Amino acid sequence: MMRNNGKLIIVAGPSGSGKGTIENAVMERFPDIHFSVSVTTRPRRKYEIEGEHYYFISKAEFHKRIEQGELVEWQEVYSKNGHLYGTLRSYIDNALETGQHLLLDLDIKGGINVKKAYPESSVSIFIEPPSLEAVEQRLINRGTDNPDQIKIRMERMPEEMELGQQFDYQIVNSDLNEAINRFKKILEKDVYHQ
Repeated sequence: MMRNNGKLIIVAGPSGSGKGTIENAVMERFPDIHFSVSVTTRPRRKYEIEGEHYYFISKAEFHKRIEQGELVEWQEVYSKNGHLYGTLRSYIDNALETGQHLLLDLDIKGGINVKKAYPESSVSIFIEPPSLEAVEQRLINRGTDNPDQIKIRMERMPEEMELGQQFDYQIVNSDLNEAINRFKKILEKDVYHQ
């Protein structure tokens, strides 16, 4: 019996859209979906395991991988140190060849780049907040960002919403259970062909 080829499930959305909550619920329902492991230049935290949370490499190694075309997508996260994050082409290729389904939680531009690189093997889902006000309130309630960071995230929102229209599907997360069910139905149709 031939094994099905793997699928890439690309998920993106603005901060505060609830994509992490939706992803966790969906991965409980579909335990054969693996969370994609990115490479990063940021230091490993005490609880993190190499190859499970991230692959930790130096900035020099990261730049070498960019030059050699080994990253499908990458980004610099603007913090004090400007840490780099990216997705290894070999990691994705191996997953697809061995029939694994990978969930990639990416920034919007990274998601678009992966979709362009693997158009036949991916489904892209953009999680939209119900409104700008709802996102701002979620970010405040989350308590992980200071007011300046929230302002930056809110300023990026119009561009993110526009780019999100390039994804295969858009799910408005106004009702969490409804959003999770819609996500599951997309997977059943496009990944599991039910």
